Amino acid sequence: MDDQGSPPLLPRRRSRSLSEIPELGPSQATRDKRRLEMGRRPSPIDVDDLLAEILLRLPALPSSLPRASLVCTRWRRIVTDPDFLRRFRARHWKPLGVFLTRSQSEREDISFRFISDPLGSIPPGRFSVPPVRAGAGDDDYTWVFLGCRHGRVLLIDRNRHGYGRQMLVWNPIAAEHHLLDAPHFLDRQWNRYGNVQGAVICASGHEGSFKVALAWDGGHSAHACVYSCVYSSETGEWGDVLSTAAQRESGFILVGFWNVLVGNSLYWLLFGFGSQLHIVQLDFGSQNLAVIEVPSDVYANHRGLCLTTLANGGGLSLMVMAANLRAQLWERAPDSDGTARWMLGGTIELDKLLSLRPGFPECRAILGVEGDHNVMFVSTYRGVFMVHLESMQFEKIFKTNPFIDGGTIHPFTTLHAPGTC
Repeated sequence: MDDQGSPPLLPRRRSRSLSEIPELGPSQATRDKRRLEMGRRPSPIDVDDLLAEILLRLPALPSSLPRASLVCTRWRRIVTDPDFLRRFRARHWKPLGVFLTRSQSEREDISFRFISDPLGSIPPGRFSVPPVRAGAGDDDYTWVFLGCRHGRVLLIDRNRHGYGRQMLVWNPIAAEHHLLDAPHFLDRQWNRYGNVQGAVICASGHEGSFKVALAWDGGHSAHACVYSCVYSSETGEWGDVLSTAAQRESGFILVGFWNVLVGNSLYWLLFGFGSQLHIVQLDFGSQNLAVIEVPSDVYANHRGLCLTTLANGGGLSLMVMAANLRAQLWERAPDSDGTARWMLGGTIELDKLLSLRPGFPECRAILGVEGDHNVMFVSTYRGVFMVHLESMQFEKIFKTNPFIDGGTIHPFTTLHAPGTC
């Protein structure tokens, strides 16, 4: 106030024209929110490929994928996709243990070692071959390991003259076994034929039905044919004999030991005299037996051959081993005119994966390849490694090689592997 008590005069505000008045717009907070939304990067869970990579890392528990499938329709679609399930199994697959087989004189030694925690309270004694006398009690016979799959083991009896009269389908976890008579058309006549190989396949559960598939060659007979026959536990009978011709230049043909299951078909390698190679396909659905030709340039100068499911979508592929644990993967794919041809699908450098020193003989032997799940067992001077060929992960399962004079490893798994929804 001034001396007379009157209030002071405030400065007069200048009036503005309409052109000087700013337009009304969004607030600063709204503008900042819009700016963030326009420049925001998508979250990993918004992209199917990134979300799949996250879900692949879920623990391998029976409840993991079923629970994930309940989150929303999108998650259910991803975790039930066949390609995702194949990758999930490849990442988490680990056998309960391995069977070790080694030929000693005229007998075969079969033992078992755990490499995972035993299921529940399963006593280790269940993994000893059942006390069933091979060859109907004849001391001259011994059980020979033909393979294991889906929680069951397949054995066949043999004496010094060849294969015998019985087969044993053995379920170690359920502590049960089934003794099968040889097919009537082969009973006591194995020596007329060449090498006999087999596989056991289960439909569901440890107490469910199973099938036994046999494949054998004509040996040195004049007819270069491959034969197959399938036993079904549902009917308790052997089916009809299937046969197909195999081209050969001379000598003999031989069905390989290892087989791989792709879809509804079993595959074996078929070796011919010299450098010939074929693949035998047994289709359970169509009851058809076929021979697939393999060009000689695919496996020239190889150091080992095996069948896997490393092709796109889990299809059949041929792994051709070279020196220093390096391998080429070949697969059949249609070319431009629709004809199926063998094409190079990729290479694997196991020497770099296991850090083997060049020129140093650290790799002693490949002890086995499980083609259904693409796992290789490699013996080195630093121990025995299990290599997952799809994820390229590995782990040491034995500090020392369990074999002195050679042998083979057969991984044993239960039927329901991780990733079964």
